[in-house]
Amino acid sequence: MKSKVINIVKETKKIVDLIGAEIIVSVGRGISKDVQGGIALAEKLADAFGNGVVGGSRAVIDSGWLPADHQVGQTGKTVHPKVYVALGISGAIQHKAGMQDSELIIAVNKDETAPIFDCADYGITGDLFKIVPMMIEAIKEGKNA
Repeated sequence: MKSKVINIVKETKKIVDLIGAEIIVSVGRGISKDVQGGIALAEKLADAFGNGVVGGSRAVIDSGWLPADHQVGQTGKTVHPKVYVALGISGAIQHKAGMQDSELIIAVNKDETAPIFDCADYGITGDLFKIVPMMIEAIKEGKNA
C-alpha cells in the first residue's frame, strides 16, 4: 500500500495577551449554569469596552471552559490592566493575588459576601446573566453620547 502526502495543515491557535491587556473581563464558576453563554457575554462586554480580552479563574480553566493561557491568578498570569471586570468570581486569595493591582476593579457576583468585593472598586450583587447585558448597553450608550 503506497501513500502520498498531499497537504500538511498546521493548526494555529490565537493566544490571548493578558499581561499586555488594558481591559480584562474574567469569568469564574458563576457562569456554570450556562458556560458558553457566560463566556459569550464576557466577550461581548470586552468588545463593548474596546480592545478587551477574556480571562478566567482557575476553576474555569480546570473545568476546561477556557484554555490555560486565559488564567488569571497566582497559578496563572499576574495582570495590571486599567480595568478588570470579575464576573462570577468569588475572589479566592490565589485569584486576587493575580489581579488586585489593577487600576479599576469591577466585580459582579450573586454572593454579597464574596471576597472579591474586598478588593473591588465597584461591586454589583446580582445575577451576571442579567447585569452584564445592562452593562454592555450602558457602555454603548455612553460611547454614543
